[in-house]
Amino acid sequence: MKAANYLSIIADQLHPFMAFAFPTGNGIFQQDNAPCHKARIVLEWFEEHTDEFHLMSWPPNSPDLNAMEHIWDVMERQLRAQTPPCPNISILRDRCLDIWYNLSPAMYQKLVASMPRRVAAVLKARGGATRY
Repeated sequence: MKAANYLSIIADQLHPFMAFAFPTGNGIFQQDNAPCHKARIVLEWFEEHTDEFHLMSWPPNSPDLNAMEHIWDVMERQLRAQTPPCPNISILRDRCLDIWYNLSPAMYQKLVASMPRRVAAVLKARGGATRY
């Protein structure tokens, strides 16, 4: 994704959501170090909006403890298992939403419950690779 596209999403989608969800400006947004996230125009935008919500700093090459990455993986595997493949973006969107809305609450609970083990594994590996 190009930085300009990412900035458009941030400005058009994230910004109104954060204003609604955190009207006092105490929200925190997490992103990783993808090139589009670290682009100058994106970081400048976040700097201009620092009084509305905070951008969590994310160290380079950090172990991935973001449970959302695992949810994306589950969704991708379910999407790839469907046949035939999506013939167009509209059907892809519909299938993604269908998968998203039908994810099991037990899966979320399992991910949350796994966090202490994940953190312990990262600490034990001193920030190196883990089985997660």
